[in-house]
Amino acid sequence: MSNGLLRMQGWEQVAKEADFNPSKMASLCSISERQLQRIFKRHLNCTPSRWLRELQCRLARDLIQSGYTSKAAAAELKFASEAHFCREFKKVFGNPPQSFAPNSINGLHAVDLEKDLRVAARALKAKSGTANAKSKRSWSL
Repeated sequence: MSNGLLRMQGWEQVAKEADFNPSKMASLCSISERQLQRIFKRHLNCTPSRWLRELQCRLARDLIQSGYTSKAAAAELKFASEAHFCREFKKVFGNPPQSFAPNSINGLHAVDLEKDLRVAARALKAKSGTANAKSKRSWSL
């Protein structure tokens, strides 16, 4: 059976059908979980759990880049919770999920960036207004 399993092209499809669960994946392949672990170690140099988690995170990144929220991506890919998803995502990619969102610029959300620019502009305007008032006072003396 392992020869047929090794030739199998649809690992991702099997993972999705198994809800990203190594035990279910082994059952779908008609092998033991331990045999699945040996195959993964030999050919992918990782455990099935690690491979499945990285696959989930890659698929989640694609969903988020296409406009899904973190919560929706977590639910779609069978994570236990949004917090669990965010933690695992950050382990895999080093950044939070929303840093891959379409409205994100180098990890900054465009909305946050606009807000920060408005606040900075107001502060600069207020500062220059008080500086002008001080300079007028010094000239009038």
